[in-house]
Formats: sequence, C-alpha cells, structure tokens
Amino acid sequence: ARGMPNKGKKKASSDSSGEDGSDDDIADAGAKFKGTLTLDSRFPAKVTYCGAILNGEVCGVPPEYCAWMGVKGVVPTECKTWAVAAVPELAAKLGWEVAPAPAASGEGGEAKAAGEGAAGADGKDEGKLMPGGKYKKEAAKEVLVSSKQRQKRKFVCTVRGLELFGVKLPDACKIFKKKFSCGASVVETPDNKEEIEIQGDVKDDVVAVIEKELGVDIKHVFFLDGSGTKVTKTPAGPG
Repeated sequence: ARGMPNKGKKKASSDSSGEDGSDDDIADAGAKFKGTLTLDSRFPAKVTYCGAILNGEVCGVPPEYCAWMGVKGVVPTECKTWAVAAVPELAAKLGWEVAPAPAASGEGGEAKAAGEGAAGADGKDEGKLMPGGKYKKEAAKEVLVSSKQRQKRKFVCTVRGLELFGVKLPDACKIFKKKFSCGASVVETPDNKEEIEIQGDVKDDVVAVIEKELGVDIKHVFFLDGSGTKVTKTPAGPG
C-alpha cells in the first residue's frame, strides 16, 4: 500500500568505515600510530608515601604534605624520623635532619675522623652532620615547666620538650586533662615549636605526672621562672 514503511530495507549506518570497536579494529587503529608515539620518561611517576605511625594510624601521604597531618602546619616528629631512616635523600631535600653516613676508614684514620667529625679539638660534641658538610648543634634534652598568670586568679602551666623523650604531645594532653580535670592543648610557640598548655596553676604537681605517667627522669625536668631576660632555670628534682 502507498505510504507504508518498507520493512525489507535496513537503515544504512552513518559510519561508512564499518568500524565497530572490535579487537581487529583496535589493532588496525594502533598500527596507524605505530612509530609516531613516544613515551614520556617522567611517567609513570614514582610516589613515596610516609609510613610513620600517627595516633595508631599510618600517615600515608607523600612526605611533602606531612605538615597537613601535624598541628598548625608543623611536620610531626614521627614523619621526620621515618623519612630520615627510609628515604634520607628526600629528607635532606626537605631540609629535615639526616644522620651522617659512616665514612670508610682511610690512611692514618683521616677518613674516619672526617666522617665522624662531630667531636671538636676539645672533645666536645659539635652536633649532627647536615647536608653541605655543616654541623648542627643538638639542643639539650630537657623538659621545661613554667607557670603564667593570664588574668586575676587564672594561671596557665606550660610544659615544653616532652617530644624529645618520645612522648606524643596529644597523648600527654589526655593524661593531664584526666589527672587535673582541666583543659590541656598543644600550642605553637613564637619560635615555631610546640608545647602543652594546661589551664590552672599545676606547676608543682605536673612534675610527678611527667615522671611517673610519661616516664621522663626528673633529672631532665626544670622549672622556668621570671620573664624576658630575667628567666631562671632550676631543677625540678632534689639536688
């Protein structure tokens, strides 16, 4: 009948090439570009991920971004320690401390002296060898406790240096909060370091917690009194 569709005919494909994405078609397409493509030697990129343990979990980010895992943009000590041991070249590139490589023994012990060169002519330790051959004097390992009056009867006790003895500052805050039933937090100091700030005048009581709960020998704990240039440091323990 007139006007009826012709069922016997199929609509012609708009793709005149007849390619349907089959394996043969893909192989033919690949042959067209053979010899015209070059690989970029930069890829695939090799990415290093930090393996430091932070609060029971792996940091897991590239070392360049470890500061995001710390407090107020400060790279956690655990991340630095891991990088120095696992990827010393990257640690040096980031400006983190790198332990000196052992030097081969030479004639007259000169090479050994050059490699270990941490001891000066007077026999005192000059510190760690840094990239570029310079030595960085290590800070004394000690915990400093001080008390400041903020308002009329409100005091704040600060504890600094616990991380030098392997104490995680967030964990120490939890212990102080529970022990003194007050607020405690990690704060950044003007010299870009960290210390714990405890609400309340607990200066005399905190020493016992540092020794018994955190395992720091009292001989390494000192009180800081005064302000400005008139600051005195006295041992927290007897003698």
